[in-house]
Amino acid sequence: MNRRLGVLVFFAGGGTLAAELAGARLLAPFFGASNIVWANVIGLTLIYLSLGYWLGGKLADRYPTPRALSLVVLVGAAAVAALPFVTRPFFSVATDAFVDLSAGALVGSFIGAMLMFAVPLTALGCVAPWAIRLAVTDLATAGAVAGRLYALSTLGSIVGTFASSLALIPLIGTQRTMLLSALAIALSTVPFLGRRALAAVAALALLLLVPPGQIKSGQGDVVLFEGESPYQYVQVSRQADGDVVMHLNEGWAVHSLLPRGGPTALTGGYWDSLLVLPLLYGRTDGRVAVLGNAGGTISNLYGGAWPETHVDGVDIDPLLADVGRRYMAMGSNRLLETHTADARFWLTAQDEGSLDGIVVDAYRQPYIPFHL
Repeated sequence: MNRRLGVLVFFAGGGTLAAELAGARLLAPFFGASNIVWANVIGLTLIYLSLGYWLGGKLADRYPTPRALSLVVLVGAAAVAALPFVTRPFFSVATDAFVDLSAGALVGSFIGAMLMFAVPLTALGCVAPWAIRLAVTDLATAGAVAGRLYALSTLGSIVGTFASSLALIPLIGTQRTMLLSALAIALSTVPFLGRRALAAVAALALLLLVPPGQIKSGQGDVVLFEGESPYQYVQVSRQADGDVVMHLNEGWAVHSLLPRGGPTALTGGYWDSLLVLPLLYGRTDGRVAVLGNAGGTISNLYGGAWPETHVDGVDIDPLLADVGRRYMAMGSNRLLETHTADARFWLTAQDEGSLDGIVVDAYRQPYIPFHL
């Protein structure tokens, strides 16, 4: 039984971290991915897990059977699977709150969304103390058993962290990542629950076939693209006036713009003022680096105003360059060279004096990150 318990503990640990990270990605398009949001996600996760540890210990003494534990784990798996669907009404309220500048609705929807994580994370938090209660048969080895099970739980958490954030979310999206995590958790209960668990596993597998649908409304705009990268949520939409805009995460700001007049037309935004750089350094055939290239708005403008200026567009997220080429005419400037890199490291690798101008356009609304 200890081996089967170890599998259960491993997948519960992995599911906990996968749910936490995917949950943060569920929140990002509506509430952002700032330190405040992450502090809330991590802090509430720890609260729910603490409650789960306490509750798991109490239930383990009252129901010291692997079947009872597996039923609680199955509830946790079902709750993880439900999250992408049950949180949508709260997120709709959040979208309306941003448009109407309603702080009360925004805070309320955020609290509601965070409360949704209470059930799955509390249920999964029950696993470790309950499994230790079941696995310990001799007090002389209690420490070794507890250490082994907590190590398995932590290893599962490590796998869940890297698999979800680096592979699953960019490849299959947040909704299917959460469903796949729930499926893995449910599978670990099959040795103890048999056919009952298999029915739940089959239902979760069928949910994977449900199309994710549109993540976030364009609020009257025509959504051309939605996607998730390891770094952020990306949306490109066409506004009623014909402009094409790129929003990241909560969408407070326009990160790139393709004017209806074409890629070289003035935008009416701050990007236009950056065309004065060649006048400041005194040559029109120089080299300008754009740190935070996004969809290429600045390089497009330079292609029209200063066609002899070489532009190095640097961005850490490769998805933005791909979307910029497909939807925002990035690449219309024949002297644009894109670089997928952390702009700080890319900049330090350049020869001193090789750049005539540097534009720092990497920010996360509504502030410039401290390291920039």
